[in-house]
Amino acid sequence: MIRLCALLLLFLQASRAFAATPDAGAKPRVAVLYFEGLTSDVELQNFSKGLASLLISDLVATDKLIVVERERLEAVMAELKLGETRFADKSAFAKLGKLLGAEYLLTGSLVGAGSQVMIAARVIIPETGATVGQAKVRLDPADVFSAEEKVAAIVTEQLVKLGALAVAPELPRKTHKLSLGTAVKYSNALQAKDSKDKVAAKKLLGEVVKEQPDFKLAQLDLLSLRD
Repeated sequence: MIRLCALLLLFLQASRAFAATPDAGAKPRVAVLYFEGLTSDVELQNFSKGLASLLISDLVATDKLIVVERERLEAVMAELKLGETRFADKSAFAKLGKLLGAEYLLTGSLVGAGSQVMIAARVIIPETGATVGQAKVRLDPADVFSAEEKVAAIVTEQLVKLGALAVAPELPRKTHKLSLGTAVKYSNALQAKDSKDKVAAKKLLGEVVKEQPDFKLAQLDLLSLRD
């Protein structure tokens, strides 16, 4: 009996230790929602889809997360009849999380104008709508990539603290800059693509690639539209 009790105690201790450690084979599922443009700056208001696409691309590249495709988000938003920025209601978070199968939602807002712009990101548990992580990063209109990469880095570090990741993954680093103007044009191209306006999307993406030849994500989007 004593030996049986001792074995049972060891089993329980091992089980607790295992449960406290993130499963090396399990990848948390994250959905990146569109950030709300809390500004009168039209450029910022139009940047939401572009920012989501950049964040999705970087988070996918870590190979440590399952990230919901932006196209899937578009389909679910249409199904729920949600506008791009109607994510303040906790019930909307719950519905989105359920339909997207997401354990965490990444959203937030773009605040300010001119050279005083902030990306305010939030990591949310969809079932409760509770914010479990935050990031505030200044957006340099001359270097959008830098701010977006910082947001992605902070978010992955917070997922480690939440126990969703064992360690913060290495994020891809871009060696070139992307201006807000070109980033907004890219975002407008995604809007045209979502609206099934292939001609406008191709035109805008062509201009983006011409302005920023090193923008690989835009190149891939343009290739996807070719007949």
